[in-house]
Amino acid sequence: MEKFRSQLIGLLLVGLTLAVFLPAGGHDFVWDDTGNIVENPYLNPPIFANALRFWEKPYEKLYIPLTYSVWAGLARVAQMPAERGDVMEFSPRLFHLANVGFHILAALVIFGILKMLVRHDWAAFGGALFFALHPLQVEPVAWITGLKDVLSGCLSLVAIWLYLKHKGFHYVLATLAFVLAMLAKPGAITVPVVAWVLDYWLLRRSARQCALTVIPWIVLAIPFIIVNKLAQPDTIIPFFTPLWARPLVAADALAFYLYKLALPLWLGPDYGRSPEWLLQRGWVYITWVIPFGILILIWRWRERKPWLLASAGVFVAGMLPVSGLVPFVFQSLSTVADRYLYLSLLGPALALAFFLAAKKRKVAVVFCVGTLALLGLRSAFQVSHWRDETTLYRHALSVNANSSLAYYNLGNALAERGMVENAIVHYREAVRISPRYPDARNNLGAVLARVGRLDEAIEQYREAIRIDPTYAKAYYNFGNARIRQGEWDEAVERYGQAIKADPGYSMAYNNLGIALVNRGDVDAGIEHLRHALELNPRLAIAHRNLGYALAKRGRIDEAIERYREAVRIEPEFAQAHEELARLLAQRGKREEAIGHVEETRRIMKAGPAKP
Repeated sequence: MEKFRSQLIGLLLVGLTLAVFLPAGGHDFVWDDTGNIVENPYLNPPIFANALRFWEKPYEKLYIPLTYSVWAGLARVAQMPAERGDVMEFSPRLFHLANVGFHILAALVIFGILKMLVRHDWAAFGGALFFALHPLQVEPVAWITGLKDVLSGCLSLVAIWLYLKHKGFHYVLATLAFVLAMLAKPGAITVPVVAWVLDYWLLRRSARQCALTVIPWIVLAIPFIIVNKLAQPDTIIPFFTPLWARPLVAADALAFYLYKLALPLWLGPDYGRSPEWLLQRGWVYITWVIPFGILILIWRWRERKPWLLASAGVFVAGMLPVSGLVPFVFQSLSTVADRYLYLSLLGPALALAFFLAAKKRKVAVVFCVGTLALLGLRSAFQVSHWRDETTLYRHALSVNANSSLAYYNLGNALAERGMVENAIVHYREAVRISPRYPDARNNLGAVLARVGRLDEAIEQYREAIRIDPTYAKAYYNFGNARIRQGEWDEAVERYGQAIKADPGYSMAYNNLGIALVNRGDVDAGIEHLRHALELNPRLAIAHRNLGYALAKRGRIDEAIERYREAVRIEPEFAQAHEELARLLAQRGKREEAIGHVEETRRIMKAGPAKP
């Protein structure tokens, strides 16, 4: 009977979670999904050798190789034909469904943890349902890039569940799950603290026993802390919060999260609560009173209701790495974000489960059922805001009218549609709100360059690099602008800086190579072009450029092979067809040359592809 009840609860949990989140499967790529997946040179095209790069060093200032490996696997399955042969287009459906699947698995693990601690199936179900359906979970589940939070959270919960079993082999598996969780996202370093809180306050093991099992995990976490801190050095954080102010920022974040936990309305991707913004408001010196007062009450009840203290400890521990006590990059926009609470929601879920197990009155149960139903409906509505870029960022601006992130991403969407002047307006607004926003400055420079305003573009690139000296894309764009101005020497220098910042940047090697060729250093150019193709063998422009360089050295047959590869990868590459035809004619291959001339005319007649 008990087994049947557990299976029924599991099916209910899966069904209700699917009912809320399955519509996300039909949504587009939004926000960072483009940079992390669609335009990520190590995932597009999805080549195994490139994917290994994620294990070698942090990408986009975060060491999350397991998450990128999952995306690489999904990209292999989700790829679709594209107009350009050196890149792929991906269907977002599989990526979204992966998020939903891992979230369902996390909810089932939560049920297992709560059942173990509360020893009441339906109470555990109520807590797990709270975790699964709370609107704060919409951001990590409905946003493809949120996989890092969901995957790391799921593995963290598996580690906690296995840890609480207190058996030798289970501890080994728990340790493995913990390491994998940190490889999915470094925020999982809080798992030892969460495990200790549950172990000490609910399972009532001694502090010494808890320490003996938790300390090895803390030791394992240290390298992850160091690697990710090196990836986000203080020099690239625009506003460095003074030490004295960090407890205030963290307390404000905690008060904000408690508010959103109780009243999950006006949820968005950017709340604009940066430390710089907060310290300009007097109430930051008061908001600490709310969490401090709640903590005092919970501490007074610790003997009668230890589960309250354990729940509070789990909630706080889960958010510690991104509370503001230690500066991090996204904090320049906002210290708080819904996704940061993914693991923390185990705390409120635990409190609800203990409450339901203790309350025998039907009115309390009915109230909780009604609350869970409202949370599910609210989440279903919130999921719809993540449908596409325009919908998401219009909603973001309705939540925070001064969201530089929303203006920046609306600028991206407009630029992609070819609405350059409108994109410039939105990028300028993002820069006005957040002057030290390097991505906004870089992209503003890119659209200014598209309309020929190169001096203004260069000014933006310089500022982006000043803010973040490791910003490879800004160096690359800077080099492109200098090429257009005929400044070959400085272009070569800028491409070199881009490569130094990102040694796997294949397009930077390509542009450096062709710049050296055009400057007269053909042999050095050939070397860099070959390296670009080692990094990305499907880079059609690099095949064309290498063919051009080889032809300059009189190595016509080798050049022809490079051109053939360029047009094989990208059949609509008119310039490559035209130049290949010329080389074939030199070799007396008249019929093949005519074929490429005809292809050139066909492509030119069809006109450029739509932006």
